Amino acid sequence: MKFNIKAILALAAGAFLCLACAEEKDESQRSIQERVLDAYIETKCPDAQKLPSGLTIINKSQGAGELPESGDAVYIHYSTYSLNGVCQSTTDSVEARMLGTYDASKYYGPSLFVLGTYSVTQGMSELLQLIGENGTVTAIIPPWLTSYDNSQTGGSMGGQQSTINVIYKVNLRHVIKDLTKFQADSLDSYSRLNFSPKIDSLSYGYYFRNFTHDNGIDAADTIASGTSVNIWYVGRLLDGYIFDTNIRDTAKKYGIYNSSGTYDPLKVTIESTYKEMSSNGVSSDGSTGSLVSGFARALKKMTIKDHAVTFFMSGFGYGNSGTMSSGKGVPEYAMLRFDIWMGKSGDENYPPVKEKDN
Repeated sequence: MKFNIKAILALAAGAFLCLACAEEKDESQRSIQERVLDAYIETKCPDAQKLPSGLTIINKSQGAGELPESGDAVYIHYSTYSLNGVCQSTTDSVEARMLGTYDASKYYGPSLFVLGTYSVTQGMSELLQLIGENGTVTAIIPPWLTSYDNSQTGGSMGGQQSTINVIYKVNLRHVIKDLTKFQADSLDSYSRLNFSPKIDSLSYGYYFRNFTHDNGIDAADTIASGTSVNIWYVGRLLDGYIFDTNIRDTAKKYGIYNSSGTYDPLKVTIESTYKEMSSNGVSSDGSTGSLVSGFARALKKMTIKDHAVTFFMSGFGYGNSGTMSSGKGVPEYAMLRFDIWMGKSGDENYPPVKEKDN
């Protein structure tokens, strides 16, 4: 085979020019945003401190607590604004009501981030390590700092999450050095405060109580593998926020009803082990089903017509990913509670009620 050297050189030169153009385009986009940022600082906040990275501190209250470090978990409240002062998002329900944007189906509680992982961007990670617990800061995070910070895991940075300069108002509520222990302690306190008698954990970070069968299920009542059941449930965070339910009246009561949604019982096939019913990847234990691990474990401890409650660590739920979308769903690292009712496959009405004896 003969090679046309001139053609190859021409193609190589063209590829080089395209690469150079792409790099020039990227650089020009950043320089434009830098000019926008510098102009804003000059006209709106000349006393702001622009750090070498481009993170710009408008004002800061240090806070009396310790500074978070990479690997620490932090609970924060925050709001974001465009440079013209329009609020884009907020985790503060009071501010949302003042703006007229409050939505009962959205979560307004504090967000939990783990510094040095994919749960937080480079700019947010740098910002949070500048203030202590109970500190507040207003800062501008430029778009080139909106790639996810995964310095702790050692992987490559994710892509930019924004193309514009964004103002963040952040309140750092709590610094957590040991997230697992924090969740275990939180669940124990939740059990003591919300149930009498207190529910004891069945395993580390996992709680369950069957209200119908206080002493457990008799062998005769155990559901055979392969049996289909209908399930009604209410899923909530420990602070009471309901993120999901298939009970219509409950959805209406808490302002999360969706007229286009379905409120039919969840149809589940009981398997021989909870792992066969659990969603793969959440518990890292070889699970292959579609339910979160904590929910599946609860079903294996129930029988027809039972009512039960379970609450557990994020590792038994959606882990570090969550299901949050447009402010709705389960946040990252969230501890969950499920109230569950189990009926036969043919039961279509909530709640399932035991048949009267003849």
